[in-house]
Amino acid sequence: MNIIDGKSYEKAIEYISSLSQFVAGTGCERAEKLLERLGNPQDKLKVIHVAGSNGKGSVCAYLAGILQENGYKTGLFTSPHLIDERERIRINGMMITKEEFAEAYARVKAVEDELGKGSLAYFDYFLGIAFLVFLKQNVDICVIETGLGGRLDATNAVKNPVLDIIATISLEHTAILGDTIEKIAEEKSGIIKNNVPVVFIKDKKSVTDIIEKNAEDNNCEAYGVTQKDFQIIKNYGYCIDFSLNNMYYKNDCFTITTGAVYQVQNCSLALTAAEVLKKTGVVKLESNAVHKAVKKVQWHGRMEQIADNIYVDGAHNPEGIEALICSVSPITCGRKTILLFSVVNDKDYDRMIKSICDSNMFDYFVIAGIQGKRCLDDSCISDEPCTRLSIRKTCPSFCSSTIFRMIRKSSSQRLFWCTVRNFPVSLATLNKRSRFIILSMITGKFQVPKSQERIAAMESLKRPHKLSAVSFITAAIVSLGDRRSAFP
Repeated sequence: MNIIDGKSYEKAIEYISSLSQFVAGTGCERAEKLLERLGNPQDKLKVIHVAGSNGKGSVCAYLAGILQENGYKTGLFTSPHLIDERERIRINGMMITKEEFAEAYARVKAVEDELGKGSLAYFDYFLGIAFLVFLKQNVDICVIETGLGGRLDATNAVKNPVLDIIATISLEHTAILGDTIEKIAEEKSGIIKNNVPVVFIKDKKSVTDIIEKNAEDNNCEAYGVTQKDFQIIKNYGYCIDFSLNNMYYKNDCFTITTGAVYQVQNCSLALTAAEVLKKTGVVKLESNAVHKAVKKVQWHGRMEQIADNIYVDGAHNPEGIEALICSVSPITCGRKTILLFSVVNDKDYDRMIKSICDSNMFDYFVIAGIQGKRCLDDSCISDEPCTRLSIRKTCPSFCSSTIFRMIRKSSSQRLFWCTVRNFPVSLATLNKRSRFIILSMITGKFQVPKSQERIAAMESLKRPHKLSAVSFITAAIVSLGDRRSAFP
């Protein structure tokens, strides 16, 4: 491969996208073989390893921002991406170049050729590329987010991290990680290494007991962050002032630039982790730089305001939905609120939908679906609910009868079925390997876009890999354009 050829990157992405998420062996076993043949670049780097069910990407973003603001060249590896695959691999907040990606890809591909075609999974490629680029760019420290679980995850091929972090843990991927929160906690806490400090969210007792036991068995100092440690001072809807009071912070006040209430906990975890790094001599920090850093961090798709009165959130499990609901009230301020919602078939959608309906936070729903194997089966949906709501069903395989049944139980709320053909409901479904489910709130009044904007939005649907969040929401509003009178 000619690594300076502009087409090399596109070919690399095309090949990686063709790979399966799951292949023989565990992610950790495959990554160990891959990294060994690449010269074990991870062993030459200072690595912070982050696991959890919800919030781990945000924790990574806040911690990376703190390190960067204090002068450290910081690598950041997260997943999934929203638009561009290179979002997964950043240095000082910037995506790596296409040339860097293609060059590292060639080395990983050579290892796969040696091991045998199909020996590496989709995620393995990104992890190998990340470590190669981080080493070549001589980063001072890198923050690595797990992909799935912890103990058997590819990222657990890192044997000597400088710090382990565990964000909130909840039921997820039960077919793989276990059907109880305790089993999942065992998997997540599998990232804990001997004599490596661990910082974690201390909430559920059964989870806390498991993490602290694993830390004790590995001779690790464990630092728990509890709900009592932080307090919201003021939520302005677009930013939040909060105080943090624990062994490192004495009612210190911070500001984060988001209306997402759940980010206060994630930021508090990152702030505590930063102080543990300072205590253990890994980094030096200045208070002003830390305050400035957390205020500057913006993590896309987490209660992100992408236009006036339009917010996007990536909640994709029951705990995430509950966190979303807690953030809705101060933003809506009593205004009429529309929820554009979708969920895939391997999520706990019964509980998610019930929480949404029981919250009474939303006046209207727009339900849409994705294409592919993860689309919920709507074979049981009759035309009757659509007819009664005076909404014409125009797209097959759009959503589950479960969504209809549960939302219809809430008489105060109205259901609208999106009528845009092949409507892509998730920013992350722009790439078929991503799992980021979009929940979009449209609050207050909205206007149907002008004709040229309507055309541009609809045309963008023909090029989903180029679709932006704004054009996505514009397309949703276009689809509702003929029903403006339904939204008082």
